[in-house]
Amino acid sequence: MANVTCNKEVVSVKTWDLFSRILHWWLVITLMAQFATGAIFFIWGDELSTAMMFGVNVPHFYIGYAFATGLALRIALLFVGPQTLRWRDMLPLTPNQRRDWQETFLYYITLFRRPCPPSLGHNAFAGPVYMVFFIIALAQVAIGIFLSFMPGGTTQMNSPWMTVHEYLFFALIAFVVAHLAAVVAREINGKNNITSAMIHGYKEFTETEYKALILNPDENNNPTFTAGDISHAHADNG
Repeated sequence: MANVTCNKEVVSVKTWDLFSRILHWWLVITLMAQFATGAIFFIWGDELSTAMMFGVNVPHFYIGYAFATGLALRIALLFVGPQTLRWRDMLPLTPNQRRDWQETFLYYITLFRRPCPPSLGHNAFAGPVYMVFFIIALAQVAIGIFLSFMPGGTTQMNSPWMTVHEYLFFALIAFVVAHLAAVVAREINGKNNITSAMIHGYKEFTETEYKALILNPDENNNPTFTAGDISHAHADNG
């Protein structure tokens, strides 16, 4: 399958490979399951019988390890993954990245009245937010594992680490809510089909955006796309 396809108005660029898409939805599903079981503890924890507590705790425990596995793989991709998944692509390190961060921030705070610079992977504002998410999620996993080895019942529930675990639980929920709001807003604003791109792997750009991505070098004068990204480009004007 070609990495880039073109028609008269839209350029579709292969952004997310199959593994990164599966990993994304793995994290989504396991995190939502953790929210569901965690909410039961938070809302009805004191009212649950020992049997019911055990019945909720077991899936929370195993799903937590499933989420932790996906998180570990995603963090590994920050260092060994494709360009769009690496930490250097997600942080405003170069002058161009910092300029894009400022323009993207203005795009959001002006409620989309300012232009948003195109991005092959995560946009310039979302990248640092994702890095914060990884740190919070990693801390949540570590505390969850620590709590799982503590004696159950009162000892575990009254631990100060459980309080931290609950605060991080709400921090992750806040991230998810903000993430969903930003995605919906971008979709309504008609930008790059970012939701469907996480299903089929292709983001869509206008020809102007596509040219900006290709011709916009980083501080080392390297093009945004590598040669391999555009070597199979073809036109489909039918």
